[in-house]
Amino acid sequence: MALAVTKEPGTKKLSLQIYELLKKDIVECRLEPGGLLEEASISERYEIGRTPFREACQRLEAEGLVEIVPHRGAFVASFSYEDINDLFELQRILEPAIAELACRHSSGRGLEALEENVVEGGELIKMSEPSLAPRILENGTNFHVGLARLTKNKELRRTVENIHDRTRRMCIFMAQRRPQAYGFHKLHAEMLEALKLGNAVEVRDLMNRDIELAWGLARDFGRE
Repeated sequence: MALAVTKEPGTKKLSLQIYELLKKDIVECRLEPGGLLEEASISERYEIGRTPFREACQRLEAEGLVEIVPHRGAFVASFSYEDINDLFELQRILEPAIAELACRHSSGRGLEALEENVVEGGELIKMSEPSLAPRILENGTNFHVGLARLTKNKELRRTVENIHDRTRRMCIFMAQRRPQAYGFHKLHAEMLEALKLGNAVEVRDLMNRDIELAWGLARDFGRE
């Protein structure tokens, strides 16, 4: 089934639309790691021409989600055990400090979006439905990005978005193969309460534990 982009006047640039559609399909593993993004089939799938496809691929390559190989084409970026460790190590270095900064900047205010996120995440997890893993992991990504947004530092927010796009893809890939291992963000409600209290030390500690939990599950999968 074709997933047509919108070509009406005033809509987003065609290459941006295809970038967003391709990115979603890559992150949610509808396009599998290592798979060839065959230009003809992708153009048919999204009802676009070659130029928007190539522009989207260049942008996705810069984000680490696509690999362009000269004379061979564009491939969905694969990932290794080393890649898993590299990304989670980067998270562990950056995000506890970001969480602490977010706590100090927010002073317990402006947390409505995170409150809604935590409620949604709790409801999804209670369903105990493996097919919801992509939604659960997207909810987790939104929590981390929302926390970074509280720092009011757009570079930190962009960095967290990129890290989580890539780790979420790894975790969805894992959840599809080990459904019992999905749902990595059970500490978010506790983190939110610490934010409300303005307890920056506790927020930092909870973020460390949250990352270690997800990393441990991903690390175990990578060894299989």
